[in-house]
Amino acid sequence: MRHDLAIAIATVCRPSLLRAVRSVFAQSPDLRLQVLIGVDADLFGAGPALRDVIARETPANVTVTWVDPGYSTSRRHGGPHACGYGGALRTVLSFLADARHVMYLDDDDWLAPSHCADIIAVLPGHKWAFAYSIYADGASARGLAVDELESVGVGRGVFAERFGGFVRPSGLALDKLALLHILHLWACSPFEGGDGEDRLIFTQLKDQPHACTGKATIFYALDPKDGMHPQRCAFIARRGGVFESEQKKYSLRLKPNHT
Repeated sequence: MRHDLAIAIATVCRPSLLRAVRSVFAQSPDLRLQVLIGVDADLFGAGPALRDVIARETPANVTVTWVDPGYSTSRRHGGPHACGYGGALRTVLSFLADARHVMYLDDDDWLAPSHCADIIAVLPGHKWAFAYSIYADGASARGLAVDELESVGVGRGVFAERFGGFVRPSGLALDKLALLHILHLWACSPFEGGDGEDRLIFTQLKDQPHACTGKATIFYALDPKDGMHPQRCAFIARRGGVFESEQKKYSLRLKPNHT
């Protein structure tokens, strides 16, 4: 039976993958969900153990498809594709998905329990949909403040003037048949550091029919190495919160990204 929604996760087998996948398992049991986990590289030697735990915990309404080609498609780890955060995996997993609608989730982010149902509810008649994010401390799994700064949609937020807005990949869902022509962009990068694939995708999405759930249901794990980190911490402080972790364990960021 075809799934209601597919969730694509590219991973280097960080321990946080379990939290991300478990947040999918905690979605409504009435939904038929497929979780596609693509291994870019097993940087921590944890792949087999993570796969075993996930297989044991998979609920009846969820199908897990584990994809490990045995090599990386990312230039960062010896492959041909420019994206340094999964190479071609998001593109590949999108095509493999047994669902018309594909949602993306980074392996260090996680979802609130209503997220998938909320996304599915607003997708009809639209080519893509998103929800708002919550800045979070990945070490403590604690939400800090709703992101009203960056991932807030088309024509909004701090990137409105320069880029027409922004929506981050985690929690973003696409109609892959309607947007077939842009899926290759997940494997690309406009920057030397291998990031920016999310901006390439958003540039193509922003003029397409879309919807927002109006809810903050994605927990976005902050990384002090990210170029936006000072602005994020200042924003969180204005909302009465504080980010206390000095560094992000298992951070994959090579250098501050472009802002």
